[in-house]
Amino acid sequence: MDLMKAQASSYEVPHPSPGSNGVYEIPQYSSDIPTQTDQYVPPTTVVTRTGPPRLRGYMHILDSYTVFKWGFPNFYRKPGFGYEKLGQGRHVDVFDRQWIGDVDDRYLSSWDGKISKLVVQAVDEIYDNTTNSTWRRTFVRNVAPLYIRLADWPLNHVDYARNGGPTNEDWPLLCVKWLFAALAISFVIGVPTSNEGEPGGNYPALAYRYIGYPKVARNALEMNIPGGTRLNEANPVAERILRPRTLMFLREEGSYAFRMNVDEWITQYKSEIDLEYVFVAYTAEQFETEDDLRALHQIADAAARNAGVPAYWVGCSCMEPDDLQEDVYRICDVIRGAHSLAIAVGSSMRNLGGTITTDLMLQQWGRRIWTFPEVLLAPAGKDIKVYTRNSDLMRPTLVAKNQFAAKVWKMDAHIARQLVDHYEGNLILSQLELVTLALECLHRRDTTQYLPGDHSYALMGLLRIRPRIDPSDTAFQAFARLSLANGSDQLLERLICVMPRSPDQPWHSMDDAYGAKLWDILPQDRSISGIGHDDTIILDGCHAANVRWKSFAPVAYSKLLSWKRLFAQGAVHLSGYAFWSSIPLMAVYPAVGIPLFIYSLVMIALSPWLLRLMYLGKFWGTQGWFFGFEGYMDIDTIERQIFGARLHRMKWTPYASPLSRHHMNEHGECVPDDPTTDPAVKALVENAKYARPGDQRVFTLVDTGNMTATLFLAARPPVCFILAGTEGGMQRAIGCSYDWTTATMYRETVLRMETPILDHMFRIPRVKVGFKRQQYPYRDLAQVGEAKGGLMQLTG
Repeated sequence: MDLMKAQASSYEVPHPSPGSNGVYEIPQYSSDIPTQTDQYVPPTTVVTRTGPPRLRGYMHILDSYTVFKWGFPNFYRKPGFGYEKLGQGRHVDVFDRQWIGDVDDRYLSSWDGKISKLVVQAVDEIYDNTTNSTWRRTFVRNVAPLYIRLADWPLNHVDYARNGGPTNEDWPLLCVKWLFAALAISFVIGVPTSNEGEPGGNYPALAYRYIGYPKVARNALEMNIPGGTRLNEANPVAERILRPRTLMFLREEGSYAFRMNVDEWITQYKSEIDLEYVFVAYTAEQFETEDDLRALHQIADAAARNAGVPAYWVGCSCMEPDDLQEDVYRICDVIRGAHSLAIAVGSSMRNLGGTITTDLMLQQWGRRIWTFPEVLLAPAGKDIKVYTRNSDLMRPTLVAKNQFAAKVWKMDAHIARQLVDHYEGNLILSQLELVTLALECLHRRDTTQYLPGDHSYALMGLLRIRPRIDPSDTAFQAFARLSLANGSDQLLERLICVMPRSPDQPWHSMDDAYGAKLWDILPQDRSISGIGHDDTIILDGCHAANVRWKSFAPVAYSKLLSWKRLFAQGAVHLSGYAFWSSIPLMAVYPAVGIPLFIYSLVMIALSPWLLRLMYLGKFWGTQGWFFGFEGYMDIDTIERQIFGARLHRMKWTPYASPLSRHHMNEHGECVPDDPTTDPAVKALVENAKYARPGDQRVFTLVDTGNMTATLFLAARPPVCFILAGTEGGMQRAIGCSYDWTTATMYRETVLRMETPILDHMFRIPRVKVGFKRQQYPYRDLAQVGEAKGGLMQLTG
């Protein structure tokens, strides 16, 4: 115990703080890698135990809060919270059956395709002590064959995790239990049942089909366009402008410039050769009053004369009011055609307090979202001239474009410099790198919102193809349409595979909990077919499998045949028959009955050992299941609940989740650890027991195909896992909860799974996936009551 306290004191264990919404920082697991001269010491679990854990199982039916129902699982506990009845939802399943009812937590059954109430098995500490969920809970059941459990019963009080085997204190109880187990086995072993055989088939299928219309589809034939389909209306593209519509043309020195339509100027002067202009960039934070704008035009006039061009373009005067919406998002074309870029900075009336230098005003200018692409798209190889109000306009400050990031964009200079180098032609970025870095920079800058998609529309100016502005777009829809139009190296397909570092991480953040970059994730043959109306994407080509949350199930497996197993199998199976046959034979033929009786007694006495001998050894193949439960159990307990005994077949995953842990042994091999060997993870396990709806909870996923268990965090139990990409030699599996009212799968977590799992999963049709599920309003179940609904057949 002192050792555990000493270990725990060396870590900073997180605790939820008020207002933290149940979000905990996950410190990265680190340990010193032993060298050849170091003595290897395996990690010690910090879970305090007095012996191996014992689950109550069916003893829970005696609890006053356990409820009975006819369907399996027959016993469950009601949730503490229910969703407010603000309206009923409608769902159509793969067999065109319609469900209408109140909003609640449901999943798609792989057995009959219906949406069924979500029932989650939970460890005893959660089932007994908490009612903090919106879904039903049930207790963990042992599904192993009875005779295997009987064979393991004499040893189930031995704490292998602590002592490595039976101690002197364990042997008396072990012998007594061995006697009773041997007698019990004699009654059940005569006609044994086993899951041994040739496992086949895939993981349980996800019975899902999306039948709605997208807001934007890759192919116009899939759009809901009244009056017929026109192939250019799926994601219409805005035309590029070759020159500004309007410019401010210089008069004689000392007179104000005049505003004139460019086409009229060309017609009048019969020349396009001399139509050069300076692009004057400013921010409304510094030039907002009439006096400010008058000073802005004086700066623009001086900038044009210094550059030796006849005109300048400034946003306050050169954008048509009737076409303002289109012109705002086509400024990038004006910049690209400019002779040079001039930046006007000044101190407005509200900024007069304190000493304000040109550098500070320039940095304030650089924090605005629309100024960022103006610098990037400025003519290459030319210095940027900075004009300060009330200074000598004949002597502007010169800033080299390749030094602009270090001087002005200090908040993200290293990222912004890469973009400057790209547009200067010094370091060419791929399309994916360009969009990723530009989006990160733009979202760090301020803007006075004109449309929800302003960040994406600012990004749009940096790309070749620009969709038309749609005022009804959300920020995500605007970005998704831009990504579809430009291809962007399957950016959205990669983005959905990112595991957020924090549950509050916005959709546009590409900060991955596994430390991967977006270009490390490869969607391969998965692609987006459309964009949903509710900030979702429609994926195609994915493999998926259901998660069974209500209980474990018997797992089919195959093993190699050996002489020892054949001998043990024959001896055990015949012992029961020999025992009951020997009793009458001893009265009639003692010479036959007595040896048979002795043989049967010996075999019965050895039956627990013989049964373990029969079922020891590694599996050569197992039926793939995804089992889930809420909370944490050690790996031996998990194996006992499914296979009946601790046989060292299951192990934790070493790097499938941010909570996974591993170490290097003395042979340089990767060894997975129990995640609770890290006190920080142990603290998460304890704190998550008291989470409220929407907070992060601890769940465990058991994969019998790979014989592994993975501990992970999620706000809701994911009802399925969708393989949507690959990274680092592993598949990115998106764990999704299901909003049946909109037929949307929402990302709850992202795990890393080994690639061979692809061969044992069914491909699914198009699936509608969302980045973040909003928390539906909820109250105590006693106030809102349980959800009600009914199934009906659709009529033609």
